[in-house]
Amino acid sequence: MGFAARLMFPVYKPRTFLSPGYQDNLGWGFATALGAQDARREVPVVSINGDGGFMYTANELATAMRHKIPLTAIVFSDGSFGNVRRIQEEQFGNRLIASDLANPDFVKFAESFGAAAERARSAEELRVSLRRAFKRREMPTLIDVPVGPMPSPWEFILMPKNRGV
Repeated sequence: MGFAARLMFPVYKPRTFLSPGYQDNLGWGFATALGAQDARREVPVVSINGDGGFMYTANELATAMRHKIPLTAIVFSDGSFGNVRRIQEEQFGNRLIASDLANPDFVKFAESFGAAAERARSAEELRVSLRRAFKRREMPTLIDVPVGPMPSPWEFILMPKNRGV
């Protein structure tokens, strides 16, 4: 999700989008967004995660609850390290290794910490869930978005910087 967010997420002000750049450190997003939200309590912060990356630091929901950090975390869950899985399918004859995940029910997982949680199954449901989360400023919110396999972002990432526009 980090690849796509870097390319497609609308950003309206400088210094309001955090990204590890082309390094795309798996698991970086949620913990970084948690720190950003704690530093800027007055500004709604959204963490955009795939399920694999989110699980690297998902336990930090405990930190968010303890310190009442009102971060909104979106988890796009496809049950795999999606980019890794797609590369294995396309470039290695569908020989899959270590790319499928055994995830918790993310809504129940977040609720077990006391956080607010919702599941959004469409773009409109996600829009509504985000609006609700932004009004909830006393605790974190997790929004689980079940998805299927994602298309490859590589043709967009590897585009030349000068597109002749």
